[in-house]
Order: sequence, then structure tokens, then C-alpha cells
Amino acid sequence: MENLTIFDDIAAYCMFVGYARSGHSLIGALLDAHPNVIISDQLDALKYVQGDVEKQHLFEMILLNSQESVKRGRTRGGHSYCVSGQWQGRFTTLRVIGDKKGQQATVRMSADPKLLWKLEELLGLPVKLFHVIRNPYDNIATKYLKRLRRGPVDLQTLIDEHFMLCQTVADIKQQVTDDNLLDIPHEAMIENPIPWLQSMCRFLGINCPDDYTTACSKIIFSSPNKSRRHIAWSQSNIEHVRAKMASYDFLSGYSFEM
Repeated sequence: MENLTIFDDIAAYCMFVGYARSGHSLIGALLDAHPNVIISDQLDALKYVQGDVEKQHLFEMILLNSQESVKRGRTRGGHSYCVSGQWQGRFTTLRVIGDKKGQQATVRMSADPKLLWKLEELLGLPVKLFHVIRNPYDNIATKYLKRLRRGPVDLQTLIDEHFMLCQTVADIKQQVTDDNLLDIPHEAMIENPIPWLQSMCRFLGINCPDDYTTACSKIIFSSPNKSRRHIAWSQSNIEHVRAKMASYDFLSGYSFEM
């Protein structure tokens, strides 16, 4: 890219930790629509950090990925996350840059606990983490239905995989301060998006224009998808998830019956 100064005003790096099928695509697309933010879609930036990428090159890849995603309609899972009239793939002044690849980032940090520190050292910027939380029964069921398209799936295995990720998130929470990690309940975000968009902008240290929140709210689903209702659960699996959930404060309030 010719204009190297476009990255000079970046004040924070943004990334996701957590679980696939929890709403990362939506949040990433909404952030990318902000006039001061660029968020790549599934770049897997930490893979390049592990490969000793240079900061400038990483930023260029993130910007190019965002622009290419916009050309494809910012589509994920057959759904378009295009925010009309806003700034996806573009910006006025670039203040925040980052990547949306939550589960893979979490897996990488689990395998290499120093990876977050390596990222911070590379960038010389605050790293802001978004942790999108969804009812585990729905999260697991959605993964189950997706994997079922490829062949038989063991629900118990998916449950165990999910809570391994929960434990990694809990470990990450011990490494960072509260002002560098924001929990976003998926269901609350969908039911009342504007206050959550405002919270996300405050967390990133950027303004939250009214036209931005209005445009973003128009692409958000009318209600959360309770995909747990679409698969058969044994009572033992329901109880196993319930017992696992009790170990994590950020899952309090969720239940199979909710």
C-alpha cells in the first residue's frame, strides 16, 4: 500500500476471544461499519503474529481483508452483515484496527499462553478483547447442527470442547484488566442493541454517532435463535452442561429452560 501514514493514528487493537457460533460475525461487522474502525473477517491474525509478521504488514492484511469482505457483501453463514450507508472497509481517521476470529484466537492462546503478550509487544498498543457470550446450550447446539452436515457428531465431545474454551477464556481474564476485556451477552445485544453499541464504542475510546447506531440496529435479528430446541438432548447431557456452567461466573443466569 502506498500511503503508510493511514495507520499513524491507531490507538488500540481489537480482537475476539470465545466460541464459534456465538455472534462474532455480527459484532465484527458492526464494528467495521464505524468510521474510525477496521475489523478483518476471519483473517486469523494471531497465526501471522506467531509467524513473526511485521506490524505494518499485519495492518495492511487486516485492511485488505476488510475491503475484500465488503466486496463479497460481508457475508457469513449465508447471512449478509452489510451495514448500509456506513463505513465497512473504509474510514475517516483510523483509530482502532483488529480481527474477528474468536474461537481460533482462543485455541492459539491456549496452546501458547504468551501469545497475547507477544501481540502487545509487536503492536505497542493496548489490546482490547471482546468476549461474546451466548447461552451454552444454544452455542453447542448450533455447532452440532453445523458439523452434522459433514457426518455423525458426538454431542458429548462438543460439550467438552466448548468448556475447554470457557476455561481458556477464564485464564485470559486473569491476565488482563477489566478495562481491556468486555463481556457482551449475545442475547442482550440482540434485544437492545443501541446501549451495547454505545458500550462497545466507549470501551474502544471512540465516539458513537447516532446515524451509526441506527444503521447497525437495522441489520440485527429480531430475537435470539434458541437452537437448543432443534436437537435432541439427553437428560445427562443437559445436566452435564449445567454442572460445567457453574464453574464460570460469566455464564451465570443461563439455563436450558431460559
